Amino acid sequence: MDEISTRFDPVRRHSPLIHHISNYVTLHDCANAAYAVGARPTMAFDPQEAVLAASQADAIVWNLGTFNSQAAAAIKASLTIAAARPIPVVIDPVGAQSYPGRLQFAHECLSGFASLAERNQLACCMFIRGNESELAALIRAKDAAAGKQHAQPSGGVDHCPKTDPVRFWAKLSSYQQFLATFPANMALFLVETGERDRVLFLHNGRLEQLVHEQSCLSLTRITGAGCVSNTLIAATTGAALMADVGCSRSELAAAALAAVAGLVRAGQRAEDKSTGIGTFRSLLLDELGQTATM
Repeated sequence: MDEISTRFDPVRRHSPLIHHISNYVTLHDCANAAYAVGARPTMAFDPQEAVLAASQADAIVWNLGTFNSQAAAAIKASLTIAAARPIPVVIDPVGAQSYPGRLQFAHECLSGFASLAERNQLACCMFIRGNESELAALIRAKDAAAGKQHAQPSGGVDHCPKTDPVRFWAKLSSYQQFLATFPANMALFLVETGERDRVLFLHNGRLEQLVHEQSCLSLTRITGAGCVSNTLIAATTGAALMADVGCSRSELAAAALAAVAGLVRAGQRAEDKSTGIGTFRSLLLDELGQTATM
């Protein structure tokens, strides 16, 4: 059994319950992906139901696509409950570079977690999953609050700028500085997905990163690939904590990377068998169902 399968195997053994407050466009994809890998999805958008779900879930996904006041109220209502439990919370700031309201709300969530961490009331770990532009927008907004200035790139929600070597190292430095602004006892991870997938976190003040070098072009041609990756990250990291509530940040990062790598591998195998985007989507679920046994 390889590394990806090893990280997905606990999902089938523990069957984590994943609460989604997620993008309306892709709820169906996320639910089926969760079932495919052995997890159990639940969707609760009403604030009272969200509190109940957060008190019972083994992992949580907050996806800010199709963002609206009901989703914001549900997340705010359940944040303190989620924070007090040893579970992963995956936050996807979809289109944060294009929609200021989503950007501000993502920072409000992170500030809420940071405040609880400062009072030693934080037990959850947090994964911010996005493409390069979305993560850069989060960093620019936090730097702007501190009086730092950045150029403002343009582009849609899927826009990712090209990276040269100098800019790449500057980006890694900005990730490290961003993570360092939060309390040391706040287990915060950045998951950058794109041509390469990266999981970044701080260990003793030093930036650590795990990288998966492969990609799948067909995943960029369907809706929901990023949303599905959120579900898979919640599944693998949630199962890891169910197996060992004290597992290290390195282990959680490895579980998160296996999630996105597993999606890419399933996509590559589905791509080889598909005759078009329609068959690719169906075959992708079939291949995800084989992830823990490859």
